[in-house]
Amino acid sequence: MRGRKSGKWSFPKGHGKSRESPLDASVRELKEETGINLKGVKPDDEIRFNSGTYFVFIVQDRLELAPEDTHEILDSMWVSLSRIRSLTTNKDLTSFYKTVNIDTLIKKVEDRKIIEEAAEIL
Repeated sequence: MRGRKSGKWSFPKGHGKSRESPLDASVRELKEETGINLKGVKPDDEIRFNSGTYFVFIVQDRLELAPEDTHEILDSMWVSLSRIRSLTTNKDLTSFYKTVNIDTLIKKVEDRKIIEEAAEIL
């Protein structure tokens, strides 16, 4: 997402409402800022930083982006992890990219899916 005020790229984000869990707030913000509805979908991973929690959802296809909140969002697009470095990003996205080992994250998610598939067979 590219913020209208800052012009910088970031992950969809926001603050929770009263009595809203961090996951529910994340799913709501994702829908408002991208049009993607993942309500009821279990995240593939959860990464905590001092600034907040990132919920990771691995999707097989590039879902259509149709931001509902065009007041805050200037633009949205899917970006490969290798391209993030070339964008002007906010400090949270820059910190995430520099801190999180993406290959390790993907392997962790893949390993978890293999275990879940094996459990379903048994």
